[in-house]
Amino acid sequence: MIENDLLRILTGGWVAQATSVAAKIGLPDALSAGPSNAAALSRGLGVDSRALARLLRLLTAAGLLEENGEAYTLTEMGALLRRENLGPLAALYGSDYFMASWAALEHSVTTGEQAFTHVYGTPVFDFLAGRPDRSGEFNAGMAAGTLFFRRVPDVHDFTGARSVVDVGGGTGALLAEILRRAPHTRGVLFDVPDVIATAGHALEDVADRCHLVGGDMFASVPGDGDAYLLSRILHDWDDEQCATILRNIAQAMPRGAKLLVIERVVSADALLPAAFDLHMMVMTGGRERTLPELRALLTRAGLTPASVTDLPLGLRLLTAVLETS
Repeated sequence: MIENDLLRILTGGWVAQATSVAAKIGLPDALSAGPSNAAALSRGLGVDSRALARLLRLLTAAGLLEENGEAYTLTEMGALLRRENLGPLAALYGSDYFMASWAALEHSVTTGEQAFTHVYGTPVFDFLAGRPDRSGEFNAGMAAGTLFFRRVPDVHDFTGARSVVDVGGGTGALLAEILRRAPHTRGVLFDVPDVIATAGHALEDVADRCHLVGGDMFASVPGDGDAYLLSRILHDWDDEQCATILRNIAQAMPRGAKLLVIERVVSADALLPAAFDLHMMVMTGGRERTLPELRALLTRAGLTPASVTDLPLGLRLLTAVLETS
């Protein structure tokens, strides 16, 4: 019935928050050891058993858990909420500053202004820069949303690249995956100094082939790379800011070098990119873009768009080259 469908939409935020809380308290990790009941789980997690039982019931109805008698187990989807997978991302999406910003969506829709800045009086990245605990949570969440990274070396061959520069590469998870698959390639992880200062854990096994560089991509980026990566960066910024980033990369690229852009691409029937587009409006003032819009940004920077490849989680890999003549 359409009434039920509508109520599922209206209560979707409650399910999302319950899922975030489950990740925060460590429920998926506790269930990784095997089936358990609410009483045993509550003792291990240090939470109220009766309240936990009600949370378990909702998570089961949502398809994240299975119930057999009084024992609960993780479904395949629920297992993705463990800390080693998407757990930190689920916790981040339920954080107080994400939720407070979304609560101001009406302000964004009414005025066109960024909700986060309206609520907190400063842009989100400035807010994070002054709060190491928050930036750590944010970077952990972003790093967790990298299941698609495993596919990137499958769809693009890096073995012939002498050097790969990851611009705004965060903790280095994508770069590490590439360097593992391309043993003769060296890497440069480039991000703001605060992020670089806490990066490196993901790169431990390839640290001898990776150089960490702090800087500002709106000023310049490291030069002389054969391949440049720009993963989930452009959606944070407006067109003029994107033009600056891309122009700086083009100026740093040698002739014949390649840029790889990973973004969600908006289309008429794609729910996930549309949801993230609204999220960018709320949080950063950026936006998700259509394929023609992304290609136009690349062309404006003097780059020639090339291939487009699908990735998991609604993402696409766009390549562009700096022509040799």
